Amino acid sequence: MKQPKITVLMSVYNDHGYLARAVESILEQTYDDFEFLIIDDGSTGPLDALDRFRDSRIRIHRHDNIGLTRSLNKGIALASGEFIARMDADDVSLPDRLKQQVAEFDAHPCVDLVGTFFDMVDANDNLIERKTLIVDPLYRLWRLQFHNVYGHGTMMFRKAAAMAAGMYDENLLYAQDFDLWSRISGARNTSIVPEVQYLYRMNSDGDQASVKNYDAQLQTAIRTSTRNLTACNPGLTESDCEELRALYWKFQQEKVSVRGIALIPPTMDGFCRTYGIEGKERNELVKKICRDIQDELLVAYHLNEQEKRQLKLRLDSFCENVVS
Repeated sequence: MKQPKITVLMSVYNDHGYLARAVESILEQTYDDFEFLIIDDGSTGPLDALDRFRDSRIRIHRHDNIGLTRSLNKGIALASGEFIARMDADDVSLPDRLKQQVAEFDAHPCVDLVGTFFDMVDANDNLIERKTLIVDPLYRLWRLQFHNVYGHGTMMFRKAAAMAAGMYDENLLYAQDFDLWSRISGARNTSIVPEVQYLYRMNSDGDQASVKNYDAQLQTAIRTSTRNLTACNPGLTESDCEELRALYWKFQQEKVSVRGIALIPPTMDGFCRTYGIEGKERNELVKKICRDIQDELLVAYHLNEQEKRQLKLRLDSFCENVVS
């Protein structure tokens, strides 16, 4: 039997009313060279919504409840496809999602990881927020040192790359995707389809793991970010990382400090050395980071026009010195 090119991997723990729609959205894809591996992670009741589907591409694997992280690793191990496309049980993949992501892999053989833009929607598919992700791969990698830059359910990745990276860390119950993308990602092996291809559902009843366990998820993400930043700049303390993160992430501090800004150049230098970024690519990245600093300071400190002009001159001078 011919091996499918893609394994769509979905872990399910009970049906919260959206499972049938999620399954339909995969079976209705315009690209059809896939298997659909559904992991029943010890649901407490029958998944009746699955009984209506009679499609040879569906494989169902059942085991006792072991949690999402271990279930996803079990799915990776069972997957037959060269590529694995994640899918969550209450979300929707738009019809061209798989086709668009496969096309990106085919066009760029060095790529290991492809995400897409996505819409956050309510129970009735009404738009809450559109997530247009960072397209520039080097700038996206820079931002990945600070916070997750992908939507987990949107992702497609090479099985071999995930295996080589050690798969999902089973010590992590939450934010396991941020950790895995951080370990897989390099300067030139990730990409984004710059179109909305996925609907991420925000349940008002708060039954999603990411909602119920928000604080634990946040702490895991902070630890992953600290690991990423200290890999670029080993001299950073946890307090330093908190100061740095405030440039992009406001969960610990509302605005970046002078100390945080001072830590950016050596961290950026370490980042460029770590990922082999130099020359014109480095210069363009520096310019983007300088704009980030300027935009943050203008908003955070309510500068008057004279202060704004002085800030711009100083940052322009800084950029010129760094890129020269």
